[in-house]
Amino acid sequence: MKPRKGMSSVLLSYRRYRLNIFALLLVFLLVVPVVGGCSCGVKNVIDQVSLTARGLKLLNLIKEKAGEGYDVRSPRAKWIDALDTYSKGDYLRTSTLLDEIEAELPSLKKVGERIFFKSTGDITVSALVFKPNLKGPWPVVAVNHPGFGEAADFSDVGIVFAEKGYLALVSDFRGSGKSQGRHELAKGEVDDVIFGLKYLESKGWVDDERIAATGQSHGATVSLLAAAKYKKIKCVVAEAGFSDAAEGYKHISASDDPSCKEMLAKVKEIIPGGPDQYPEEYAVRSAINYVKEINASILLIHGAKDPLVPVDQSIKLYEALKAAGKTVELKIYPDEGHCVNNPLGREEIWNMTLEWFKKNGV
Repeated sequence: MKPRKGMSSVLLSYRRYRLNIFALLLVFLLVVPVVGGCSCGVKNVIDQVSLTARGLKLLNLIKEKAGEGYDVRSPRAKWIDALDTYSKGDYLRTSTLLDEIEAELPSLKKVGERIFFKSTGDITVSALVFKPNLKGPWPVVAVNHPGFGEAADFSDVGIVFAEKGYLALVSDFRGSGKSQGRHELAKGEVDDVIFGLKYLESKGWVDDERIAATGQSHGATVSLLAAAKYKKIKCVVAEAGFSDAAEGYKHISASDDPSCKEMLAKVKEIIPGGPDQYPEEYAVRSAINYVKEINASILLIHGAKDPLVPVDQSIKLYEALKAAGKTVELKIYPDEGHCVNNPLGREEIWNMTLEWFKKNGV
């Protein structure tokens, strides 16, 4: 069973923020044959150098186009295919795919627009907006990206939501993309989403009774906290988000997992100490502390083998919401980690998301 076309775009977008790793892989694949004494000829090495340079250039052009609101789903998919063929040593096919991407880029269709608005701290925040091909006002989905990515990385998700009849708000949180400020680890970013929704409302584009939010990892936490602060958000789908920042800090501090070590370094750049030193900073970032304020219907999704955000974070939030009489469901994927990467699992999550929105009136 293959994912449908729209689902494939969403699936690829959940890999978007990891593309810098893929780019490094290109360089690695180039260096290994040379250092290892591979008998490949000089021409082949030069071809690899050329392909690497072209691939990285096109990756940047694709992201630039995405940030301007163009539909880059086709060239993005071909870029992933080109990386795959490159890794298998099929340089001729790789070159052909890159040629196709270069030919496509000038004729891409612009389907979204870039907006700018003020958020707390007098920071100018930006976002991509994708409108349905229907008469508004429209139901709205705030698409909140994970980690340290940006709106352009998740433009595909916004486009697919628009094709399903939703106005999609894909934010550059403060400190990312075209927004001012610095990353605050699910603090000021929450305000950015709320002010973005208010900006759309001021334009008369929003059906106030039909507002939802969705996100993965950091974006999941932002979605949950936004629902606690902004009561117009009726439902949330949150995948692998941390709900207790203090417990999360303890976990990454004690773990030897590389992803935890990397995250700990980033956290310390934002909050200079742990929860014992800065309890308020961790409390304000924890949805578990705002259960009473959350009126939205919540669908929690988590991989049981998540090394970065333990599944217990979602289990405890589920139990707290349930005990408080809130509408909440929890879906655990037993063999998945921080992101559900299995194509069938991703397709299931996409379908669950749409069903959750419709079931809860969005």
